[in-house]
Parts: sequence; structure tokens; C-alpha cells
Amino acid sequence: MNTQQDHILLHLYKFRFLNRNHIQQLLNHKQFNRIIIWLDQLTASEHIRRYYNPKTVTLPAVYSLGLKGRKYLKDNPELKQIKLTVLDRVWREHTLSNQFREHCLFIADCYLSLVKLVKTTGAKLHFYTKTDLLGLKYLILPHPDAYFSIEEPNGNKKSYFLDVFDELPARMVIRKRIRQYFQYFENAYWQDHNKNAFPAIILACPDTRSYNYTNLQIQKQLEQSPELSFYLSLRSDIKSKGLLREVLYKVKVEND
Repeated sequence: MNTQQDHILLHLYKFRFLNRNHIQQLLNHKQFNRIIIWLDQLTASEHIRRYYNPKTVTLPAVYSLGLKGRKYLKDNPELKQIKLTVLDRVWREHTLSNQFREHCLFIADCYLSLVKLVKTTGAKLHFYTKTDLLGLKYLILPHPDAYFSIEEPNGNKKSYFLDVFDELPARMVIRKRIRQYFQYFENAYWQDHNKNAFPAIILACPDTRSYNYTNLQIQKQLEQSPELSFYLSLRSDIKSKGLLREVLYKVKVEND
């Protein structure tokens, strides 16, 4: 195991599923062939699992932690702050749905687009996935898909919760998640235990139907708690352009 392979395992621990392109960007490595060699070695040694459909040759292979990778991280916690209880999920990673894999891949897309953004602005990015957030007290339940903050060179800092709706979300699922955020804010769990301002909430929707419905439901709630900031976007827009301001729509109460 070399240092780069250690990093591959840690990235898979953090994001759960990544494709080959993600891994190359996360390692910031220019040599494509070298990435392939490391991934092949880790797959052969069962440190990682590979998911690949030869019928879709245009799509890169997807990877998750394997059983040997679980043991390696468990035996080497000094690599990073590894939560040992999290590693037990590795036993069932290969049974999870394609939809769940795509969900994880999308979170990685969001992270990498933010990394690219801060490189151009000189800001600092702090990004935490569900794995990172596990066990934190006074955080909304269920935890968001990600919590991140961006600190500008002038010292201004903004933080965000990110939630991603999967394909064809039931309206009840959308309403429930929106209600959870308003209740979390109104109960002041964040405000009472955190010195930073309450984060803005970004909801990524899979289609215009769910986007419009989510927008309407938030508008109704904002009449009672206008202090909350919600932003909506289509997953396709984030996928093609990145998690940028231009693809985010701030929800506002429509005046009659």
C-alpha cells in the first residue's frame, strides 16, 4: 500500500461510492494510467470493490470499500479520524441500489465543483459528508447529505446544508424534509449550540415537477419563518455546471 492508495481508501470511506474520474480528481493526479494501476491492485487484493457494466463502456467504473479495505482502515486509525462503527457498513455496500450509488456520486460531483470554485476565488472550503457528520450532537436528523462552509479571503463565511432528492420523490417525502428543517430552526438546536449563523439550505431536485412542488411548499412555510434561506436547483444543472450561484434559485414568498 502506498500513500495514494491510502488516500483512495479514505475517499471511499468518506463518500462511499466514487467513479474513476472522481478518484483521479480527488488525488489531483495527472497520470491516468497510474490511477488505473492503483485501482486494479486494490480491486485484486479486495481492498475495494469495482462495479462495472461492459455494456455501458462510456461510463467509468464505480468503486466502494471492500472487506480488506475495511480491515486496513480499522487497523490503521492513525490514517485519519476513522469512526470504527461506520466501517461495519462495508459488509453490505455491494447490496445497495444503483440509485443510492448515483446519490453518492452526485455528492462527490458537488464537492469537486466547490473545490474548483474556491481555487479561482482564493476562498477556503470545509466540506463534510454524512460519514463525517455521524455522531455529531444537535444536528438535524436525519443528517443532511452534506454540510459545507466557504470562507472568503475577506473573512466572510457562509455555511450550507445540502440535501439531494432522488428520482421521483414522493410528495410526502418532500413535505416531511421541509418541515424537519423548519422545526429544527424553530427549536433553536443549531442557534443554542453553535456560534455561526444558521446555514442556508440547498435542495437539489431531480426534475421540474419536484422542483416546482418543493418551491411551493417552502413558500408556504416561509410566511411563518422568513429568516430561513432556501435555495433550489435541478440536479442536472448542478451536474453540468457545478454547485455554483448561477444554478441556485433563492425561494421567496410570492406576493399576491
